[in-house]
Formats: sequence, structure tokens, C-alpha cells
Amino acid sequence: MIIPPLPTPFDVNGHLDTAAFRELAQAIEPHVDGLLFYGSNGEGVHLTREERAAGLAVQTPQKPAMVGLMEETLAQAAIALEEAARLGAKVLVTPPRYYEANLGPDGLLRYFGGIADMGRAEVWLYHVPANTKAPLPLPVVAELARHPRIGGLKDSSGELARMAFYASQNLGIQLYTGHAPTFLGALAHGAHGGILAVSNLAPKPYKKLLELWRAGQVAEAQALQAELEPFGRMLAQGGFVLLKQALRHLGLPGGYPRPPYPAESPVWPSFKPLLEAFKERGWTVG
Repeated sequence: MIIPPLPTPFDVNGHLDTAAFRELAQAIEPHVDGLLFYGSNGEGVHLTREERAAGLAVQTPQKPAMVGLMEETLAQAAIALEEAARLGAKVLVTPPRYYEANLGPDGLLRYFGGIADMGRAEVWLYHVPANTKAPLPLPVVAELARHPRIGGLKDSSGELARMAFYASQNLGIQLYTGHAPTFLGALAHGAHGGILAVSNLAPKPYKKLLELWRAGQVAEAQALQAELEPFGRMLAQGGFVLLKQALRHLGLPGGYPRPPYPAESPVWPSFKPLLEAFKERGWTVG
């Protein structure tokens, strides 16, 4: 499966644009296998509780949905969990980060296990150290994978050694990568698919890469991954600012980042020609 972490549109003044949010989801959903709301590229940490609820209230996904949960305590997580449950979505949960040094492995087990024990939605672990700066130790992952309400893991680190560990442990949960430049490597180490920012813009070639790998066409998959690598690498460098700029360029309602983040990315001049080339080949959504 290929799932995009949808950006959350704000207007030029930084106000949540729920109409654009709904329109964006409906424009992208036919091209992908599911939707992730409020992931790292969804600026979930920039939203108030009321805004999170309002953004989800306008959504009517027809395919599997996930909601990012990036809280610090179980009490906060319980609120976000209820929002996701009303949408019938799974939750993608990052580790607490602000007081991470005081948490330790036992604290992580209490946190993720506590959310799963609430029983409101299926829990997926989310390792994204570039954003959280918080670890998710491999032994903790192996222990949490035994929980009956924890069904998956997204690893955006790009560290293939971690993917190899997951495969070696036969964890029994769904494994997804969030790192487009190493997508094929992750598949080779047992990933089932990708939850990729690039799939907001150009899901077709990444779906093709997944199909080639599953069909055993390794050489063709390697050639396509090499062709896609600059696109994924540059988008990772530019993050949600570049993603929104690219969506606007394609005529999609991606909106603007919330201040103080800029409307334009310094990576754009290098990324634009790649995006235009993908558009000419019919690979983009817009």
C-alpha cells in the first residue's frame, strides 16, 4: 500500500482551511491506498485541540484512514484517540519527546501500551527521529509488537539496519517506511509499503515500484528507484514547506505553512524541474 501523509492547509494568515483540507483529501484519495491525517507533514503539532477536531469532522475517507498522535502524556493522548476513533481511523503514535531523558524504555512501554489498552483504535508505532529527536529502541519495539492492539509500525529513519532487525524478529505487525529515498531497500527488508510524503504529489511511480518488487522484477525496480531518488531526497530536505509549495504549483489546495514557517522553500528551484518532468510523464496528481 502507498499512503500519503496529507498536509493540513492553512490560509495565508495561518488559519485552518477546512474546505481546502476536505478538497485536498478528495483529490488525492483516488490515486492512493489510504490517507494519513496529522502526520509529520500534516503539522499536527501546530493545531489546537479544536482545530484537530474541526479538520477531521469534514473528512469522509472511503479508504483506510490513519491519524497522527503526537502527544506527551496519556491524558493528552486519550483526547486525540477519541478524535481518531470517531473517524474510524488507526492512530500513528510518536514517542513523548520533551522529557524523553526521564522516560526510558519502561516509560515508553507504559505510554504506547497505555494507549493501546484504551482500546479505541488500532495503534501503530511511529519512529521519526529527524522530527521528534526521541528514540524508539529496538527492544521496545519488539516488546510492544506483542500487544494485541498494536498492529503496525512506520519507520521514517531511513536506517535499513532497523528494517533488517524488524524482519529478523518476525514481529507479526505491518511494517511501513516513511523514507522515499530508501523505499526499495525497505521493501527488500520486509516492508509492506510506504507512508510517503512524495505520494501526495506523485503516487504513480511509487505504486509502480511496489508492483515491480512484488512481481520479482528486481532490476526494473532498482532502475525506477534510482530514477526516483532525487525527487524523494529533495522533498525530504524541503519538508512540509516544499510539499505545500509543490501542491500549490500543481493547482491543488495544499495551502500554506502556519507562521512563522515560510511560504516558499529554498529547495524549490532545484525541485521544480523534477516536479515538472514528473508531470509531463503523467506521474503527478495535478
